[in-house]
Amino acid sequence: MSRKDLKYRGTQCINCETSLDISEKYCHHCGQLNSTKKLTISDFIEEFFANFYAYDSRLRNSILSIFTKPGVLAREFNAGKRHTYANPFRLFLSVSLILFITFNFTEGDNSPNNIDPLVVDNELTENQKQDLKTLDSLSNKAISKNPNAEGLINSLNRKEINHSRDSIYTKQFIDENISSGFKPLIYTALSFRNFNRKYPEKTTEEALKELGHEVTFYTKTLFNKSKLFKSNDIESEVFDYFYQKLPFFIFLSLPILTLMFWLVFYSKKINYTEHLVFAYTFFTFIFLCMMIFNFIELISEELTYFVSGVSFAFIFPIYFYKSLRNFYQQSRWITVLKFLILNPLFFLFLGICTLIMMFIGIILF
Repeated sequence: MSRKDLKYRGTQCINCETSLDISEKYCHHCGQLNSTKKLTISDFIEEFFANFYAYDSRLRNSILSIFTKPGVLAREFNAGKRHTYANPFRLFLSVSLILFITFNFTEGDNSPNNIDPLVVDNELTENQKQDLKTLDSLSNKAISKNPNAEGLINSLNRKEINHSRDSIYTKQFIDENISSGFKPLIYTALSFRNFNRKYPEKTTEEALKELGHEVTFYTKTLFNKSKLFKSNDIESEVFDYFYQKLPFFIFLSLPILTLMFWLVFYSKKINYTEHLVFAYTFFTFIFLCMMIFNFIELISEELTYFVSGVSFAFIFPIYFYKSLRNFYQQSRWITVLKFLILNPLFFLFLGICTLIMMFIGIILF
């Protein structure tokens, strides 16, 4: 017998104790099924699959709408069609979680986090080898000029570069000989890491003084973070770290990025939350595509570069325009104009978000 049968209906909701009529199948206050029948295994299984199918159908509708009707899901969800589609916030979180898993899955054994540190220590990137060869041609006088480095001169005696070579440079040496882009920061971090591996018994303050650095909050933080690197290829480790955390960072950044939609498409008819629904829906599409890229990478890395390149150059901009057109429903030329305005604004807000996320990422590293 079904739990919905008339014989099992009561006159009071078991969940919220609201008075009910015997003809009511569900509580008009909380929506719970009006049934006094004890739960059986068959009822439990039936209820589980009913709920699963209900969510599965909303998920299917959401995915189809995202890929075939850009911007429509957000517009209809805001209009009140809440049972037709999955909640955009929940959908974004679910897709982000799956994307995070695929990042780790496709990395395999090539990730710095999955390589034996003892093996990696014997390897340097080609750029680092070239940089070190250039540095080896420089005089060690730059090191001896630093009075704080007297105890390290013997240990810093440079020989012909080989793969097992650890590199340690003082601040003065880096300041005088390395000034290109982020290289001073990279070699400072390398020096901190290698110094700690050679002299693990020394405190952070002692290490900084011997390497010619002032003992500040910044240098102490950088030294402690540098100790966490698993290889000398720290650029790849940093990139992989932020790449894996990309869904999390974008999730935190979207409320800020949504401000540009609110500014450009300002209207009393659309509030900030509705703009946010649009932003989450759009980036759900981006994340779904990135998941596809990760699976393509299992087949061919070159094909992944080609597909992702075409997507970022053509497909994503076209999709973004269509999303704006369908969601805000403004004329074609106004949408094109605002699309062009959004591009520089996007990079401005993205820069702000990047700085904030880098700060958070460094803290969490």
